[in-house]
Amino acid sequence: MACSPQVTEETFEVEKNPIDTLMHSSALQNVYTTLNQLKEQKRNSFTVMHMGDSHIEIGQFSGEIKKQLIDSYGKGEIGWEFPYQLFNPQSMKVFPLDTIGSWKRASIKQGKSTIPLGVTGLAFYLEEKSGGLRFDKRLKDEPISKIELLHYMSDKPFSIKCKDANIITRKISEHTAVTTLTFDKAQEKVKVQFDVNANPIIYALRMNAKPTPGITYHKFGVAGSTLDQFINYTVLFQEQLAYIKPELLIISLGTNDSYIDSLNVPRITKELGDFIKKIHKSTPSTSIILTTAPDTKYQNRRPQRISEINSIIRNQVNTDPSLVLWDLNHIMGGDNSMEEWCKRLYVNSDSLHFNPRGYRLQGELFMHAFRKGKKN
Repeated sequence: MACSPQVTEETFEVEKNPIDTLMHSSALQNVYTTLNQLKEQKRNSFTVMHMGDSHIEIGQFSGEIKKQLIDSYGKGEIGWEFPYQLFNPQSMKVFPLDTIGSWKRASIKQGKSTIPLGVTGLAFYLEEKSGGLRFDKRLKDEPISKIELLHYMSDKPFSIKCKDANIITRKISEHTAVTTLTFDKAQEKVKVQFDVNANPIIYALRMNAKPTPGITYHKFGVAGSTLDQFINYTVLFQEQLAYIKPELLIISLGTNDSYIDSLNVPRITKELGDFIKKIHKSTPSTSIILTTAPDTKYQNRRPQRISEINSIIRNQVNTDPSLVLWDLNHIMGGDNSMEEWCKRLYVNSDSLHFNPRGYRLQGELFMHAFRKGKKN
């Protein structure tokens, strides 16, 4: 199959890519103003939340964006993240963490669930009568002085035990709480024990988070997930988003929707519009950047609906001047451009996911467009 004629040498050069721009970049004026205030030390923090599918779960695309923002504006408080490696040994080991007892993962990929899900699109919960989590300080890490759990809050007390820990549970919304464990003396190892009657459903973790001036970056990805699933199966999304209060929300979804032969375009179009309205209602000051799904191929099969899902995303931005678009699909060369990205060794052997070099280039292109938007 012929490569897209839009792929040129300049496609792969960050400073020269002619179409690497943000649509509606003027909608980010508050973001640029706030970042300037952060740089001038007139405020202490700026919060970014990046959500998506496996391209985000892998963490390299979002990781490059995070790195460049931190290089420019400083490293703030550690963000929330799901411990992906507990259920997928191929995932990056974000936390030095192991489970005790039988824990199970709940995911938006499973459809409507009895386990309520939120911004992460994932949760893990205890199946047995009792169990726990074991944290070990990694070689280059500082000792453990603080552990935080973002979890479900039912009508039952969230009872946990941990030796030498000061434990405080704080309800942050109707169905969500944060439990914080602090230690007067930093620990090399920590064992946290749960009783199943406490209904431990955990959405995200963070360790040694301290209020520090700079960028706080929350990254939530669910491999194989669709825009449809994030919209319809995250009943706690709005209330948890209102707790995180990101100044900037980046939504990178659509790849898996493009492989659904029965994609219902009118329904997804309406639901995406409603979802955006709910976000505006929950956090009115949050600026939103949508990204299109990249060109892709899986098991030698090209996605049949990629044009439709990307058109839905583009049209949503076209009709809503408060939204911003970073058109990754167009920037990388459009339909069939993946062939050229493969030839130039930016892609894994599955032709679906990019390798670290490819994701890093995407992050660099995103940040180049982001900085250009500030000047316009």
